[in-house]
Parts: sequence; C-alpha cells; structure tokens
Amino acid sequence: MNTKQAFLIFSLIAGLTVLAGMASAQSQDYRYHWAPSPDADLQGNQLPSAVGYQVWMREDAEAPRLVATVLADTTYILTVQAGVVARLRVCGVAGDGATSEMSAWSDPVYFESENRSGETVPSTASLRGNYPNPFNPQTVIRYGVPEDVTPGLTIRLEIFTIAGRRVRTLEVNRTPGWHDVIWDGTDTNGRTLATGMYVSRFVVGDKVATGKMTMLK
Repeated sequence: MNTKQAFLIFSLIAGLTVLAGMASAQSQDYRYHWAPSPDADLQGNQLPSAVGYQVWMREDAEAPRLVATVLADTTYILTVQAGVVARLRVCGVAGDGATSEMSAWSDPVYFESENRSGETVPSTASLRGNYPNPFNPQTVIRYGVPEDVTPGLTIRLEIFTIAGRRVRTLEVNRTPGWHDVIWDGTDTNGRTLATGMYVSRFVVGDKVATGKMTMLK
C-alpha cells in the first residue's frame, strides 16, 4: 500500500492546555489534543483505521524528532524547556505500520524562565539573534533594556521590510534586563507578510540596535 494513500491529512492539532501545577522555572507541561484520522476519504472510500499516532517535536530551528508513539488516544503531554520555541505535529499509524501524511505544525509554545543565571543588565540598547531564524510562522526576539532608563525615555521595538518600510511595532517591557517577545509575521493590521528578510530595530533614547530575520513559507 502506498504510504501517502493510507490516510488523508487529518485535522490540525485542535487543542492546547497549559497544565496548572506542573510547571517550574525551567519547564512547562502542555496537553495537546488532535482530531483522529478519518475513516474515509473525500470520495467515501474506506481508509485503514489508525491504531496509534506518532508524535513529532521541533525545538527552535532544529530538525524534527520523534518523541512518542501514542496508542488508542489523541492526546499527548509535551514538556517544553524555558527559552525554547517548541512545536508539535502528529501522523496516524495503521495496523500494518503504514503512516499517514503529517498534520500541520501546531502553533509554537514558548515561555521565559523566571531565573536566568549569568545574564547581566546590558549597558545599552541590545538585541540578540531571534530564534528560530529562518522562521515560519513565528519567531522570538530577545531585547535588552539598559539600567539607566528614565520615565518618558523613548523605547521602541519595530519591524521593517528590508526596503525600510515599518510594518509592525511590538509591545516592550521597560524593566531593565533581558526580555522576549514573539512576532507572528503579521503587520499592524494583522495581515500575514510575504516571505523575505525583515529588520528588527530596538530603540532606547538615542541608542539603536538592529537585527535581520528571514520569514519562510
């Protein structure tokens, strides 16, 4: 049997729940739920029943890896480490071992550690490389706010096209130290932007830091 004909592409991962009481400063558990693989194709032809599902995980820009095979269930609890952008996708497995096509990747999950050892407050406006990069559809931008921030001092984090057109201004934390913000690849009006290179620009008073990001589709 042709593996690609064994199943339809089934529904995207349908639910995500943060499990209260199962978090620490360095990790967080998330419960994923997905729709089961269908029993028939669009023409009504019977498809093999899924006896289980392979669960694949991707962290930052690393290659996807198989983390579990779930039997007779459509849920999985994924442990995500602090400071890591994680995504999950699944595929059905038939009794003869044939696999379906993969679901689409889930939306990314990310949280910042409450305690980041070894990090010092930057002396000026600072940007670290966004991750993942290249990215699709979201990326984390890490920016540093210096100690000498006074009330009313201009602080902005903006996204520009490579041609210099500003497309988005992101909300920032004015507290001195390092902070993370997720950019979802959309402009100010919520429209998804085109594939290409973009520039992040972080301004604190008269100090400016920039970085380059590439969005792929």
